[in-house]
Amino acid sequence: MKSEARRVMIVVLVPGFPGNEQETDCLPPVQTFVKAITRRNPDKSIHVVSLQYPFRKRTYSWNGVTVHALAGGNKRFPLRFLCWIQAARIVLQLIRSHRVVVLHSIWLAECTYLASWILWFRRTHAVKHIATIIGQDALANNPYLKHLQFDRMTITATSGHAAEEFQRSTGRQVQHVIPIGLDAAEFHTDVCTLERTIDVLGAGSLIPIKNYRLFLEIVSQLAPEFPGLRCVILGEGPERPLLEDYIGAHNLKHAVQLAGHVPREKVLETMSRSRIFLHTSDYEGQGYVLLEALAAGTRVVCRDVGYTGDSAAVVRCKSTPEMVNALRSLLSDPQEQIDSNVLTIDQTAEAFEKIYGLG
Repeated sequence: MKSEARRVMIVVLVPGFPGNEQETDCLPPVQTFVKAITRRNPDKSIHVVSLQYPFRKRTYSWNGVTVHALAGGNKRFPLRFLCWIQAARIVLQLIRSHRVVVLHSIWLAECTYLASWILWFRRTHAVKHIATIIGQDALANNPYLKHLQFDRMTITATSGHAAEEFQRSTGRQVQHVIPIGLDAAEFHTDVCTLERTIDVLGAGSLIPIKNYRLFLEIVSQLAPEFPGLRCVILGEGPERPLLEDYIGAHNLKHAVQLAGHVPREKVLETMSRSRIFLHTSDYEGQGYVLLEALAAGTRVVCRDVGYTGDSAAVVRCKSTPEMVNALRSLLSDPQEQIDSNVLTIDQTAEAFEKIYGLG
């Protein structure tokens, strides 16, 4: 067994990370990816530096990973800058004392900005900087984009759509498009045996960009045609009072339930009991929830955003009328679900291992 100092090390820089192994709701794509890289590379040492969350500063072990939580708490400057200094000290110490081969910053924002300056200060070419676009960080309103030195990093995106947005925002192309796949172990339920009692499901934060107002507008058009229509939205957020007002004003209480926040395991189980997953988000870097719905055997109707693979169970729409017509057709179809071959997290990890230089 190699000593810790001589083992190859991968350092991942993220804004947030689970505080314990039971916290499955915290950034599922990120933790699934880190867990897979760790499992597949038992001879490597994996360290995660988490800037803002958890909110208690400590170093702890998580599924074989060493996590350095700095508890930045999303404070404003200059206090935020103090968190960056602490992170830089940890990463520089790891580079000095270990064989760090990769610094992987996730979200093309403060993590990538900080990683770039750490490696510039260290003046090293031995450590690769991989920067991953995972959400709205591809958009032109990301204030960090104009400050990043893109020539010093390898940029990946979780979907072709996010890569196109990044090119529109910066005039540059990403080097790799690598969606984050699913851990098959999380989908052990036999979806064919469950009764699909929910007609239309939505899941996500109730925030403007997710556009659940459109979800309700679509349901209001279809409810008169489908008596007994049952729709559920899982999630919580600042838009909830507005959605409740819309439901009341349009007499949709019989058709739509706002179920609030539920644990991730409950989300996946609810997907397995739903016929259609309706996703009205205006933008997605990837839209991990879309793959989760497909893995649960649920058919998907969504805007033309994010990543859904090439499943026949997906209808990508460019307009509201298209979404209404797609829902109308699927609600009239007695077929409950379609089996989908969904990208796995091992496929994702293998792609990154090649970029890291491990495979």
